[in-house]
Amino acid sequence: MKKLTFWMLLAIVAPVSVSSLSAQTLKQGTISNVTRLTNDATSYENPRWSPDGSKIAFTEYGFNGLFVMNPDGLGKTKLAGDNGIGFMYQWSADSHEILVRDLRYEQQYGETKRCQAAWSIDMTGKKTRLTEDVSRMDQVAWRYSPNGDKKVISLDAKVIAHPTTKLSKSLATSLSNKTGSNISLLVNAEGLSVINARGTKTLINDKPSFCPALSPDGKKIAFNELNDIYIINIDGSGKRRLATGFNPVWVNDSQIVFEVSTDDGHVYTSSDLYMMNVNGTGLKALTATTNKMEMCPSISPDGSKIVFISHSDGQIYSADFK
Repeated sequence: MKKLTFWMLLAIVAPVSVSSLSAQTLKQGTISNVTRLTNDATSYENPRWSPDGSKIAFTEYGFNGLFVMNPDGLGKTKLAGDNGIGFMYQWSADSHEILVRDLRYEQQYGETKRCQAAWSIDMTGKKTRLTEDVSRMDQVAWRYSPNGDKKVISLDAKVIAHPTTKLSKSLATSLSNKTGSNISLLVNAEGLSVINARGTKTLINDKPSFCPALSPDGKKIAFNELNDIYIINIDGSGKRRLATGFNPVWVNDSQIVFEVSTDDGHVYTSSDLYMMNVNGTGLKALTATTNKMEMCPSISPDGSKIVFISHSDGQIYSADFK
């Protein structure tokens, strides 16, 4: 399938989401007041809420460039135009900056060299290089100290700088007490791995894996294995198949939203969003449209909103979520 081939060619690191959704009650699985947030000739993808809910980040189709806008679609700002930086970017816990990996091809001694490095980009578009160049960067992720320092870890490149901005004392304290706030997830040719606070990698699923997402309580991971969505505990136990679909995101500790898309081997032919309980019950369609192909869902930190793209027109939409 077109989607499977695309994702399997790329290594993914999934950031830990700082969210209060675990305290929310179960959702009924309905959306309303669907609103188009972007309206131009560019096609977009990969929208992601900031942890404080004040911004939505997104990228152009193909993961080139990085944008932010307000939840109502106003204040759209292009932070950077670099190639590849929209792939698995990561908001900082305080929503002040975004961790990215770029992709460059540079001429050195008459040869073309593939280069990647990690950078932080703040809301003014200021870029700070955080690692040296490597030919391929599979893993880079945020880490936070109890005193509020922001750091990055990489399994592939030497870290040469860390952001100088600090988390607030209250946020730093909250994160230090939160399970999973200093781990990250990696998928590559080996499978799915958990990276602990010190950067040690533990392989927990040795099958082809992609689109990993950590639950708000830091105890479970939803991910794709080929065309199916699975749930697994962070220690590798309790692996269970849930459904056929892609791009799972957590609503709370008990429910996920994902897309079910079809293609003809070349282009997408349909896509809708679904919700279900992680115990395998309650599968429900959130969308059933003929004029849109809903993909790439993201749930607001308070759980009240959902954003997604329509592959039909490449634009970003939001809706109330209950």
